[in-house]
Amino acid sequence: MEGDPVRAAAFWAALADAWRANPVIRLREVQRVLNFASAVLGSHVTAPTPTSAPWDPLPTVTHDGGVIMLSPELSGFSDTRFGDFTTGNVCRTGLDVLVAEAEDRTPWIAEFWNGVDACRSTCPTFSFCGGAHASNRYFEHGGRFDGTRTRYCTTAKIALLEGVARHVREHRP
Repeated sequence: MEGDPVRAAAFWAALADAWRANPVIRLREVQRVLNFASAVLGSHVTAPTPTSAPWDPLPTVTHDGGVIMLSPELSGFSDTRFGDFTTGNVCRTGLDVLVAEAEDRTPWIAEFWNGVDACRSTCPTFSFCGGAHASNRYFEHGGRFDGTRTRYCTTAKIALLEGVARHVREHRP
């Protein structure tokens, strides 16, 4: 299924079908699409904001006190342009200060926001997806945070939206 949006959308539609037939557990992803659709149909604001997922700073504190913002998956990696991706260290600076000063202390975050802006201006599903995750951008775009569409975005966001929408269309009363 990796990278195949048609098969991914079919998977999400089949999963929504199975859930509808036996809704004994909550499917977070399906519920997210249904909530989004409800907000759009109810004319509520749906565009992601810097305080909503995935824009939470999501500070991750490593074993040695390093703090990585936005993407815990970057922990343990380093880059020639950005070093070890940390914003600072809680052993030397309070977490509240590191979060408040994250964009000034962490040069890769500006590049990430440039990618989010590019997604916002080019992707018709941006209001649902929000512009991909930092680690997916970095690893799928050769060490860059300002790329746009990723395989994760294609199969876990766009195909999810399309698959659940297909399910809803096929099961309308």
